[in-house]
Order: sequence, then structure tokens, then C-alpha cells
Amino acid sequence: MTDDAPGVRTLLRNLDFRSHDVIARTLGVLGCRNLLCLDQSQDAEHHLRTEMVDLLVVDTDLGMDEACDLVRRMRRRLCADNAFAVTVLLTSATQPELSTYLLNSGADVVLAKPVDPVMVAGRITALIRQRRSFVVAGDYLGPDRRTRGRRPAEPSVPRIPVPNPLREMSISSMSRDELRERIRVSWVALDECWVDHRAA
Repeated sequence: MTDDAPGVRTLLRNLDFRSHDVIARTLGVLGCRNLLCLDQSQDAEHHLRTEMVDLLVVDTDLGMDEACDLVRRMRRRLCADNAFAVTVLLTSATQPELSTYLLNSGADVVLAKPVDPVMVAGRITALIRQRRSFVVAGDYLGPDRRTRGRRPAEPSVPRIPVPNPLREMSISSMSRDELRERIRVSWVALDECWVDHRAA
């Protein structure tokens, strides 16, 4: 992102003081200064519905299940205007199975705490450059995590290209209305896959 990217809307949820400081400073350096900061007592779903959030950052330490449920509901467009908000989850948990559990909510990336500003900048920059297509598989709806394509025993799962709000609102010339229309078209395609998958 550059300094002329005031349009990126970021929601920070439940971040502790240090994590908030690192994330806010790092995003500021990247040109992302439109931050909405919520604690556990505030209604994140309301803001996801009304603010068309581009980047969601949630600290999971105060409630891993609650954080994952928020992401799942956003991805299924149950509580969000933008089901494709780039999503970063923060955690102090070190067990690999817990990181997998967090990713399975539909998050784009999980970062370990204490957060490192260099790591944050690197991951956000990478997400701006390239965003994975989405898939519907089982109860999962989110970024395709397969690195080598479909395994022989797996059923075919279509990959749906989805908007990258971080890129569109920072380095492209796309307007907010154009992004909204792209989100709508992508959601229709993804929703068709979701309905077909649930019916199978």
C-alpha cells in the first residue's frame, strides 16, 4: 500500500495493547490508516454489516471459538457486507493443530504472537500481491489451502477467484462501487457452489 490509500477499511478486534500498537503502526507505514478498533464488548458483526471492511484482524486469545465463528459467519455472508475481507488471526497458541483449527475458519493467514512488524508487513504485502481462490469443501468456505492441486482420491472442488479488497482499495484505481459489484458477482458464483455442495 502507499500513502494515497486512505480507502482501505480495517477492523481490529480484541487486540491487546502491544499487538494493537504493532499492527496499527505497521499498517500505517503501509498506508492503511482507516482503522476501527473494537474490544470484546463491542458488536463486530454490526460493523462488518455496515462498514464494508476490507481487512479484518482478530486476536483469538480472548476466545478462539468466538473468533472462528465470526470469520465463518462473515465468509458465509451471514453478518457481513463483504464476505471476502482479507482476514488475519493472531494467536499465542503454539500447537500446530490449533493453527489448523484457526485456518479452517476461512482466515487468510494466522500470525503468532508476539507479532513481529516485519512479519506483519511481509504477510500483508504478500496478500496484496496475490490472493488465493476460494473453495467450498465440507463445512469449509474460504481460501484454497492446497499447494499441489487436487489429490487423486479427492472429488473435484472448483476454485472461485474472489476480489482482493486490499489490492483494489490500495494500488488499483477501482472505486468502492466497482468493488461492491465485483463482490456481488463473486458471491453469486460462490453461493452456487455452496448450494450445489450442500445438496450433494
